[in-house]
Amino acid sequence: MSSTKPATPEAYAGVFQQYDDIPARYRLETYVHQYQGDDTLDQYLEQVYFKDKTEVTDSMRCRVQRFRDSWMDHMDERGQHHALATPKDVDTWCQTLLERCNARTSYLSYYYRIYNFYDYLKTSYQHPHLYNPLLIAAIEFESTCEIWSHRIKDRSRNDTK
Repeated sequence: MSSTKPATPEAYAGVFQQYDDIPARYRLETYVHQYQGDDTLDQYLEQVYFKDKTEVTDSMRCRVQRFRDSWMDHMDERGQHHALATPKDVDTWCQTLLERCNARTSYLSYYYRIYNFYDYLKTSYQHPHLYNPLLIAAIEFESTCEIWSHRIKDRSRNDTK
C-alpha cells in the first residue's frame, strides 16, 4: 500500500492556515526583544545544517552564503529580524527571487533552505515558533505558492526514478 504525500501547503501548515488565524500573542513579531542581537540563522547553519554534513566544501559554503545573504539582506531592508518573518516578508522575498531566477531555482537554492530553518525553529524547544511563515505565505500569496509548488514537482520527479 503506497501512501501519497499531500500536495498543498495547507496540509503541512498545521492548525494555523492563515496569518489572521494566529492569535497576536503567538505571532513571531511579538518576540522581537527576545531575538535582538541574536544571529539565529548563523547558529542554525553551524549547529544543525553543517553538523549533518560529512564534508563541508567551499562550493557548499558559497551556496549557503548566497541564500543566507539573500534572506538576511531582505529582512534587514524590511526592518525585521530574520527569524521573525511575517508571510508578507516571505512573499516580497519570493517576488524578488522570481525576478532574478526561475521558480525551480528559487525553490532549490533559496526557499527550501529558509523553509528548513523555520521548520527547525518550529520543532526546537529553544524557540517559540508555532508556525512556519513560509507555509502561510504559500497559502496566502501567489508568488510564494509558485515557488512552493516545486516541492511537489521535485518529489514527483524523484518518485518516478
